[in-house]
Amino acid sequence: MTQIAKTGARTQTGLVAGTRVMTSDGMLPVEFLEAGDRIVTRQGLRRLRAVSVVERTAQQVVTIRASVLGHDRPEHPLRVAADQPVVLRDWRARAMFGTDTAVVPARRLVDGDFISETPVARLRSFVLVFDTPQIVYAEGAEVAMGASQDATA
Repeated sequence: MTQIAKTGARTQTGLVAGTRVMTSDGMLPVEFLEAGDRIVTRQGLRRLRAVSVVERTAQQVVTIRASVLGHDRPEHPLRVAADQPVVLRDWRARAMFGTDTAVVPARRLVDGDFISETPVARLRSFVLVFDTPQIVYAEGAEVAMGASQDATA
């Protein structure tokens, strides 16, 4: 099931079209995924409940250059909505949050050099929905995706 919403809201999460996500069939572009696909998560293979496609105006996209979050993380530049939670497991988590692991909105990582934020007139993003919150691998980097608000949907 694909849910499409159009809104002018200020915050947005999700992956930008073209972002490859690790599945049981290998790396696939997020826009090719659909309910029932098996996605590789930190907790193992999980069935995708839905893909929520959201279009919003006047948004920000954060681009994380290749290998900025660790060796081959991400493998290629990763583009996400500015509020998309990203998992840190390196010196940044310790320096910024005093912990070995942190989950933070991508915009909090912007440094202007290796991680940049760009305004876009319209952003179409893809949010993967599971039965429980999951950490998925997008371009090799870890990003957090939520659970369905209605487990019977």
